[in-house]
This record gives sequence, C-alpha cells and structure tokens, in this order.
Amino acid sequence: MTGFTLIEVLVALVIVSVAVLSLGSFTISTVGSGQVSRERITAVHLAEQVLEFWQHDANDYAPVIAANCNLTSKNGGAPNYPLSVTCTPTTGIGIAYTIQTSQVQVNGPLAGNLGTFQNFVSAAYNTTPQTKLVTVSWTNKGKSHSIYLTHLSELK
Repeated sequence: MTGFTLIEVLVALVIVSVAVLSLGSFTISTVGSGQVSRERITAVHLAEQVLEFWQHDANDYAPVIAANCNLTSKNGGAPNYPLSVTCTPTTGIGIAYTIQTSQVQVNGPLAGNLGTFQNFVSAAYNTTPQTKLVTVSWTNKGKSHSIYLTHLSELK
C-alpha cells in the first residue's frame, strides 16, 4: 500500500510552515533595513547640500533652510551658531529631519605645547581655521539616528 499517513502529512506541514515563517521574518527585517538605508542616504544628501551651499556662500554663512529643506542665502548679519531647523523634503520618503549647523574655531595641540589644546591662528596669513559642522538627525520607529559632516576652512 502506497501513500502518506496523517502523521507524515502533519509533520511535513509543520516543517513547511516553519520554513515559510522564517522567510517571512527575514523579508520583514530586510525591508526595515532598506528603509533605514534610504533615510540615511537622504540625510547624507541633505548634509552635503547644506555644506556645499555654505562653502560657496559669498559671506561664508550657513544657508537658511526652509520647511521643505530648500536652501537660500542668509541676508543680514552673521548668524549665531549653532542653528537648528526641522524640515521635511518634498521628494523621497517624507520624514522630518533636524538639521543643525555650527562653526567653531579649530583647536588642538600646537608644537610649542603638546599637552594643551590651543586655538590655531596663522599670523603670517592673518587667518583662523574654522570647522563647519552639519548634523542631520531623524527618528525611525522610536530610534534616533544622526549623521555628521565636517569641513575645515579659513575664516578671513
């Protein structure tokens, strides 16, 4: 007599069910990981845009960031850093990002005193090196994420 008993069929169904459920959880984790990757790419792109705009600004001011993440030049006096704005890009994944810009004088150990951090100043060129920092933060499923971009430049 050929055929399967009821026990054999049930065991086979359990094995197939376990395999399908494990594939389902793998798929869900892959989709979630892809979402975070898209958010991170958007954040890096926003930070690069802000830093690029800032580097090419005639007054060397961080840009004004609109609610839709569009950038414009700052009119008027120098901004007081750090500046922080929350915006949502009109394209992409539609989540809110907080963009913070700051600029500080570079410091570190100088050759004369390696044990103490001091501000760098070039007397020969009358310039002060500055670090521009752009931080982009966002939240995904209750977990905070951030990326940081820096640029070293001279303040004249």
